[in-house]
Amino acid sequence: MKISKLHVDSGNPLDTLMSHLEGNVFHVTKQDNWVKIESSGEIKPNINDDLETSFGSSSNSYFKNKGCVSVFDYRKIHEDKHKEFIGKCRPTIPLSEESGIAIIIFKPDIYPKLLLWDNWKTEDGRQMVVPYLEAGHPGPIPLVLVEKAILVTVTEDPNSLAVIMRRGLSNVKEG
Repeated sequence: MKISKLHVDSGNPLDTLMSHLEGNVFHVTKQDNWVKIESSGEIKPNINDDLETSFGSSSNSYFKNKGCVSVFDYRKIHEDKHKEFIGKCRPTIPLSEESGIAIIIFKPDIYPKLLLWDNWKTEDGRQMVVPYLEAGHPGPIPLVLVEKAILVTVTEDPNSLAVIMRRGLSNVKEG
C-alpha cells in the first residue's frame, strides 16, 4: 500500500483531487482516524455509532444500517446520472485547516464485494443514500484491499463559504 501526502493550497480541493479519484472506489475519513485504521488493519463499519461521521445522520444511513462501510464509487463519474449527484455528497466535506482527511483508494479486488445503491428504493427509500455514487462493503475492509491512501491537508481561503459557515456555526454554539 502506497501512502502519500497532498496539500491543497488554493482553489476547490475536489478539483485538485479529482484526477486521483475518478475511476476508483474509495473511502474518506478524518485524518485522525487513519492512525486507528492502520493499527487495527481494517476499516470497520460504524454499526454502533462509535465513529464520528462527517457525512450526515449515521442513524438513517442505508449502508450503515446494512452493516457496511460506505464508500464512494467514482468508477463511472463522467456519466450524466453520476455527475448529477456529485454535489449531493462531496468527499471533501470533512476537509478543513483544522482537520485533514484520508482518502483510502481500493484495489479492483473489492469491486465484486460491493453492494450498490440500487436496492435502496425497494428496501427502504426513507434511508439516506447518494444514488450512483455511494456503495457499501459488507463488514470490515482489510487493508490488503487498499491500493493507496492519500493524506490531504488544506489552506483555506478565509473568505470562502465553508470558512464563513463554520465561523457562523461556532458563534451560534458559543452564544
